[in-house]
Amino acid sequence: MPWGIYGIHGTIFEDSIGSAASHGCIRMHTEQIKDLYRIVPVGTPVVIVNGCFGPFGRGFSDIDSGDRGADVLAIQIRLKDLGFYKGSTDGIYGEDLKEAVHTFQRAHKLQVKNKITKADWQAMGFKEFE
Repeated sequence: MPWGIYGIHGTIFEDSIGSAASHGCIRMHTEQIKDLYRIVPVGTPVVIVNGCFGPFGRGFSDIDSGDRGADVLAIQIRLKDLGFYKGSTDGIYGEDLKEAVHTFQRAHKLQVKNKITKADWQAMGFKEFE
């Protein structure tokens, strides 16, 4: 992932599997991870698509400065397309994205803040639907 390195590993906290309980790692049942280890070499690039924890799996959640992830990447791409962001699209909410967010918020008469809220998402043209 452009915003960090994550692992696929087992856990003794099996109730946490399938929930957003970590900082991005994929947790599996111990027996499943043992099977995976036998068939996939360590360091193999993995692509995970879709699922409830994709960029909008939780709807338009607030994003704070310092956050990382596919939702931040989507904001960077949108603000770049709109001409507000000149930085790298790496999925990290750093200082360059913060400046772009503030400029966008001022231009759209939104409250200028570090947090990206649902109102900001919507002003950028993102729409929620089921």
